Amino acid sequence: MIIKLPEEVVRRIAAGEVVDHPSSVVKELVENAIDARASKVKVSIEGGGKSSITVDDDGIGMSEEDLKMAVLPHTTSKIEDFDDIFNLTTFGFRGEAIASMAAVSKMKIESSNTQDGTGHGIEVIGGIIGETFSIAKTKGTRVTVTDLFFNVPARRKFLSSVAVESRMVTEIVEKFILSSNISIEYARDGERIYSIAKESTLEDRVRIIFGDQNLTKIDEQMGGMRIYGYISAPDVGRQNRLNEVVFVNDRYVKSPFLLKAIETGYAEHLKKGEFPTAVVFIEVPPQVIDVNVHPQKLEVKFSDQSRVFGSIATVVKHALASPSIFQIPVERSSNFESKESSFQTYEKHEKVGDGARNFDFDLDRTYERPQQKVEEREKLSQTKPMGILKGRYLLSYGQNAIYITDIHAAHERILFDRIKIQTLSSQKLINPVKVDLNQIQKDVFKDHEEEIKSFGFEFKDGKLFSVPSIKDVDDWAALFVSTIENFRISFAKDPKEAFFADVACKMAVKTGEKISDEEMLQLLSDLDKLEIWSCPHGRPLVYSIEFGRLDRYFGRD
Repeated sequence: MIIKLPEEVVRRIAAGEVVDHPSSVVKELVENAIDARASKVKVSIEGGGKSSITVDDDGIGMSEEDLKMAVLPHTTSKIEDFDDIFNLTTFGFRGEAIASMAAVSKMKIESSNTQDGTGHGIEVIGGIIGETFSIAKTKGTRVTVTDLFFNVPARRKFLSSVAVESRMVTEIVEKFILSSNISIEYARDGERIYSIAKESTLEDRVRIIFGDQNLTKIDEQMGGMRIYGYISAPDVGRQNRLNEVVFVNDRYVKSPFLLKAIETGYAEHLKKGEFPTAVVFIEVPPQVIDVNVHPQKLEVKFSDQSRVFGSIATVVKHALASPSIFQIPVERSSNFESKESSFQTYEKHEKVGDGARNFDFDLDRTYERPQQKVEEREKLSQTKPMGILKGRYLLSYGQNAIYITDIHAAHERILFDRIKIQTLSSQKLINPVKVDLNQIQKDVFKDHEEEIKSFGFEFKDGKLFSVPSIKDVDDWAALFVSTIENFRISFAKDPKEAFFADVACKMAVKTGEKISDEEMLQLLSDLDKLEIWSCPHGRPLVYSIEFGRLDRYFGRD
């Protein structure tokens, strides 16, 4: 008997509601394998998954009758009665995934639920279901999906390149490596990428995916839930959230709400615009969450959002308070007191010797700034510095206002404007620097190797041999990794601009570093030449309070 799947299923696929990329196919098939109690799952793709995807497991398998039902829409083996919908312990129950994939691909399923070496198969081509057939098969299920979206050209046209689709699949496989306690093998175009033993611990798996980082274990019961995993020390900040991963009841979820809870736990330990590495698992009773608020089950809702948020932030905060965690030093800045200042609480500023930050911005090149049109305003270079607040804000006053300058952001902006117009050359390192890239980073580097080399980097066999000819960069490995990740998220910002912003940020004076009176004055003078009054990452540079506003506030107008 031949059955054509409903047009509604095809419509939903065309709209990308259930299956939108090869990675979503892999996600659904691996989830089905885990729900089938598999202890070993093999994933292989060709052409980024656009050509073919195969997921092979050793789970409980299906009988011939179950196989016929599995390809129909809204058929599932994951619930037995209505109450199971509110006590979900599997990865899903709606029965849309298999039918959705079958509607827009050429699919073959082979399965056996016996130990006698026999089983059955079925093929579905573009929603047309064929008859079952007998095969020789060990216990388990193998699903092969080829020519994804072959019959929906509008959807296939909007798939990304093979390289990008491959990375998306790799990212999904990595989430299963982190969240499951099964053996996982992953091959891409015939090359084995991962082979994870069932016995691997969570710590083993985190290090396989994220490399040998300084991570701290968390594990607490709080607010009726268990929160556990690994987080980075507060001195290791990143400029994006790519290394923040959250699982709820072993299900990977995309949740800005949960990521914000983790970051809140770090509080002042991370600078603004920096993010931690975090692999966090949340175990909660299934009846207090809803995982079906998203067609691909990538989002989750909690019955008590505030309790979840507070619990996560508290657990992270507890871990960072441990004596074994690096604490960012808070050093009182040495400030000076202007003779004309009425601020008597500042300490006398000591002249800074050889340890002072070099503010001449010499990049070993001749540099001249073109004439710029500066809007009419009071020149900061003509204001009088009063001191430094909390090691980061320079206070000065002029005829019209008090000015508060973010020293790091201002220095970063000045450096950025100067560096970005330079032609970068390369310099050999006396001692090559080891860089531990994860699989995704290796893939991105391979795809953009020539562009990254143009910045001055030479990388091979896991080591940096050459770097850009730029002064005052103390962590070349971090800059190199950040450059790679800028290409990974190139849809969000220009990688070259992001690279120069990273360089400027690393070279700029840091919070708490001592700067001399002369350096303060030069910073204010250089600010007068700017046309853009924000740092490369979008933060403002100067805040002013006009004396007229103060007079009105104190009733002196």
